[in-house]
Amino acid sequence: MHNREVYGALNPSRPDVTRRSYLYPLTPMGVGTAAVESLTGYISRLAAAHDVETGILVKHELRPRIPCARGAWAGRVRENLPEYHFYVSAHTLNGVGARARLWVSLLEQLTCVTRLDLLTALPWARAISCVHLLRPSRRWCPACYGDELSSADSAHDRLLWTFQIVTACPVHRLPLESNCPFCGRGQYVLAYSSRPGYCSRCHRWLGGAPAGACFHSDLTEQIEVAEMVEALLAAGPTLSAHFGLDLFRENVRGFVRSAGGCYGFHNVISNLQLRRWVRRLVIPRMNSLVTFSRSQNVSLIRLLTERIDRGDKPDQKCVRKAHYRIASAVIEVALKTALQAAIPLSLPEIANNLGYRSVASLKFRYPALCREIAGKRRAEVRAPSKTPVPREQIEKTLLEELSKPGITNLRAVMASIGLRSPSRLGKDFRSLRLAIAAKNAAIKRRRLETSKTALITAIEAARVTPCNETPIPTVAEVAQRMGFATAEPLTSRFPELTTELQVCRRRARWEKYGRRVNERVRQGLIEALREFPPPSCANIVRRLAGHFSQIRETFPDLWRTLRQRYGEYVRDVHHANREAFAAQVHRAVTELQRRGAYPTLRLVLATIPQPKFRSMELIAETLRLVRHELSIKPCEAYHSKK
Repeated sequence: MHNREVYGALNPSRPDVTRRSYLYPLTPMGVGTAAVESLTGYISRLAAAHDVETGILVKHELRPRIPCARGAWAGRVRENLPEYHFYVSAHTLNGVGARARLWVSLLEQLTCVTRLDLLTALPWARAISCVHLLRPSRRWCPACYGDELSSADSAHDRLLWTFQIVTACPVHRLPLESNCPFCGRGQYVLAYSSRPGYCSRCHRWLGGAPAGACFHSDLTEQIEVAEMVEALLAAGPTLSAHFGLDLFRENVRGFVRSAGGCYGFHNVISNLQLRRWVRRLVIPRMNSLVTFSRSQNVSLIRLLTERIDRGDKPDQKCVRKAHYRIASAVIEVALKTALQAAIPLSLPEIANNLGYRSVASLKFRYPALCREIAGKRRAEVRAPSKTPVPREQIEKTLLEELSKPGITNLRAVMASIGLRSPSRLGKDFRSLRLAIAAKNAAIKRRRLETSKTALITAIEAARVTPCNETPIPTVAEVAQRMGFATAEPLTSRFPELTTELQVCRRRARWEKYGRRVNERVRQGLIEALREFPPPSCANIVRRLAGHFSQIRETFPDLWRTLRQRYGEYVRDVHHANREAFAAQVHRAVTELQRRGAYPTLRLVLATIPQPKFRSMELIAETLRLVRHELSIKPCEAYHSKK
């Protein structure tokens, strides 16, 4: 029994044994910092910890457990997926999609390591779109890798380097490398033989000691962008599970109100894009977010995670390129000076002189002064009123136009007498206006009837007149004769007649020019019948620049004769070559027999310098006939007799 005096300090409770993992519980590097490693880099380090290549681990342990995320194999494991396709699209493992979630879940299950989603962009999946987010090729900073002897064990591929918008290292202020300095080739984000810090093709070390002389002064903008993305990655562990875009949309609405509307951002972000952000229609892309935050002098992490007061001072060291602010006193003095002038300048001219591209800022800060300037300018620049046109003059002009035989253009008549609005004609001279409209309608009706008759006459003439006589008019010519500017009135009202006229013109043109072409082709075929050796049909068609089936259907007899003649010539040539080759074989066999050697196939071919045939079956058949002709026995009987 348990003696408390002896075993009093002993705790008999069951110890807490940690669950065993299938793979090594490798701790991720840089979690919660800007130097967090990527999930693909973690897979490479995990393979190195098991002393196997990355491709072996992926092929035999990881991919057989991952179902397809989309397509016909969605939800199932595809066994025959090519390895090349996997490595080309492996950069999506660091992204925000369903594929990244599946791989994170599998690695957490096999290694018993939690929060591997921080090695991807999954914490920002609801705030950043996957479009143009990651690059498919690998990039790195040689200075971050460092020396091989001192940094090989701690080297890792950073998640920051996988973003497409990041092109420079913010720590060493150097551009990211994309090609190996030894073999000069690019690499995928994850390859079969990937190792952090090493080239996946030539297996050389990619790092190097940082040099102060390599500082690039023209990378200021790229480094600011990289620092923004670094802040996002470092804030990943602090985000809640329900993080979204509510604060971002509220901040965007505030900026839009401050600018006087969406048009204040037309040179930064399109108006349609801003409306889609505010109305929850799309998730913003990374490049658009960075552009918008830099234009507003606000860091990207604050834009997404904090409520920004418009009175806050800017916290990002960048120069506003699209829009700059002018002191209120300067704007007020400019507006008051313009108001004191006899004819003030327009508001767009004042804004342009101050350096603004629109008047939104002026109207937002000094609406009363802007209204006074606009009203005074409108009153001073207003054109003096003209003397009204007498009623008698308008009536006389309309009666004269009504008596003319052609179509009356009321707008031209109004311009000739000085009227600017047609409302007076409809109010005071309604009967005359309706009479002119009726006259125009009657003229157009008669013109259409005449046009229809002209079309029918042209079609009938085309059917009767030979093609080499009077040419058939086009639809545009018929319309021009009837007084129309274009052929559209005829083609829209008489589509069948205009189509038939066009068909008649094409038929006549073919009969006119086709006969000439056919005569040339016939002459070429007759000349080909007289040639020797006879040309092939393909050569004849190429020579005449015609079409194979068209020539065959137009001249069937000549075509058949040419084809038979060429076929007979080919057979005769082949038969002559066979006979000449048989004579060569006969001479070779005779020569071999004279030397005392048995005429085998190899010896006969070696004796003939340039054989005309390369078919072994044909050569063997010719050799068999020659042996039979010379009464040569088989090889065994020949040697026994000898």
